[in-house]
Amino acid sequence: MNRRNILSISGIVAFGLALLPGGAVGQQRSIKEQIVGVWTLVSFDSFDAGGTKIPNMEGRDVKGQYIFTDNGRMSFQIITEFPKLASNARLNSTPAEDKAVAHGVLSYFGSYTVSEADKIISLNIERSSFPNQIASNVKRVATFTGDELKLDNPGRLAGGRTVTVWRRVK
Repeated sequence: MNRRNILSISGIVAFGLALLPGGAVGQQRSIKEQIVGVWTLVSFDSFDAGGTKIPNMEGRDVKGQYIFTDNGRMSFQIITEFPKLASNARLNSTPAEDKAVAHGVLSYFGSYTVSEADKIISLNIERSSFPNQIASNVKRVATFTGDELKLDNPGRLAGGRTVTVWRRVK
């Protein structure tokens, strides 16, 4: 075989590898394809308009889960650890217990769409533990790095921005 034939075969093989789905040289998957699944919280940070980090929850041991389905539905929960209710009855809590729960839970659900060109996920929040958040077209800028998803909320209701990082649950 001469050098020209080897180079031609190498080019054909490289082209074929590029067309393989999921291959290291394969085409980039869309945001819509990448986002579908269950995600667990890695970090949850809020910043004021000047960029200073500010608290976003009260409580310790913050945990979270985000679920995106392939038919455009989503569910989001971030919850801190807080003491059990003294009465063992959810509707018989004290004002202090109510405050702990209200300040330690952020949860919402609804639908979502993806703008591939802008890398933006638009949420239609149908219900939320924070009622002011119920709205259409709430935007999150999505960045994927391996099995991690970073969502940047530049339009935080209280001003500033919130950045969450999520890891895919396998």
